[in-house]
Amino acid sequence: MDLASIAQVVSAVGTVGLTVLFGFQLRVFYRQVLVNRDTLKEMREARLSHERPQVVVTAEYRHGTLVEVVISNIGRGDAKDITFEFSAPMESSVSYRRDSEVIPLSELPHFKEGLSYLAPGAEITTVWDYHANLVPLLREMELHEGIMVTSRYESLTGEPYETLWTINPLLLPGGLYATETGTTE
Repeated sequence: MDLASIAQVVSAVGTVGLTVLFGFQLRVFYRQVLVNRDTLKEMREARLSHERPQVVVTAEYRHGTLVEVVISNIGRGDAKDITFEFSAPMESSVSYRRDSEVIPLSELPHFKEGLSYLAPGAEITTVWDYHANLVPLLREMELHEGIMVTSRYESLTGEPYETLWTINPLLLPGGLYATETGTTE
């Protein structure tokens, strides 16, 4: 075998080796692109979820023994076309009486008809009842697990959301919350 033949074989082996190495590099590069794409997708989803509206319905004890139902948008995005669905009427000790003209909380216009818009950080507070009156009423109505409230709403871009909240004043014993003067009962 002469020197020219050896050079041709070495050149051919080198070309094949470089082709295999180039293919391996392409495969590594492709995997990096996939990882980066997934990372970017996760970052975008996190940013969007951070910027989306989040309408919550909670029971608050802001004024001592008075239970209030609060609708608030704790997200950073505007919420529109907000509707509510209740698993049971939100009766109060006044509305539960047969001859009462007071309607259950869940029948108030902002709950029954919904809200057209709720800005980030905005809230709507409605007085429900005194805790001492509400606890026996909920037990009488056999609502030991509370009342489930489903809120449905959209972002300004039309993205739909639905969340389920449970409001249960029975979980907070009467002696554990603060009164208006800041002392406990």
